[in-house]
Amino acid sequence: MTAAETSYGAEKQTDLARRAAREFDSIPLRKQVRDDIQDDSQLGHLLDAVAHLRCAVHEREQETGTESMLYRELETAQNGVTGYAEDSRVSEVIARACATVVEDGAEWGRSDSLDQEHIDDAIAEARQWLSQHTDIAGRLDLLDLVPDPPECDGSSRVRVTFIPQTWHKGRLVPAEKREHFVVPAEDATDENGNLYDDGSCKAKQLWAHDNAPEQAREWEGPFTVTLDWV
Repeated sequence: MTAAETSYGAEKQTDLARRAAREFDSIPLRKQVRDDIQDDSQLGHLLDAVAHLRCAVHEREQETGTESMLYRELETAQNGVTGYAEDSRVSEVIARACATVVEDGAEWGRSDSLDQEHIDDAIAEARQWLSQHTDIAGRLDLLDLVPDPPECDGSSRVRVTFIPQTWHKGRLVPAEKREHFVVPAEDATDENGNLYDDGSCKAKQLWAHDNAPEQAREWEGPFTVTLDWV
């Protein structure tokens, strides 16, 4: 890897860390997000791949122009990896940073260098972020850190697993990655309070729920849905 490629990846990762951290108000959470994104090795590898692809796209453009099939394929690959790194991976790191604050905040409160009020604010903000991104929290198995809705107990929520499918040798098989999100129990149960059957028409209707992630709502192929109590 050239010095320019190395510099691009490192500078981009630092920029992503700073921009993500600025989205949070509490100082402990802001610092945790910034440090975790800055130090995430998977994100670093993705950005290194982007740097390589940028060079390959540039070299191909010099050789054949922008009309060749390989140029378009390289450009598509570059955009895809860049989008995943800057969106999906950064969001996953933020979710884990929120989990760290929620789970370790009590220990931080025993340190003289951190004010308890600031820690409490950070924990509340971290829980709020997770509650607003239940698809990511579900993917990382962090739904137990999502606060319960007001005036409701833990059994009032249902975890929805959206499973995209594709045809393979005459049968439907899972395609791409699954998406998880949480809905109120009344949206996923019958009049007796029982969960809708997995894969049933009523369960599948949850793909259009307000809490469903964009990936589920925009999926145009076959799919199934499973339901579990949170």
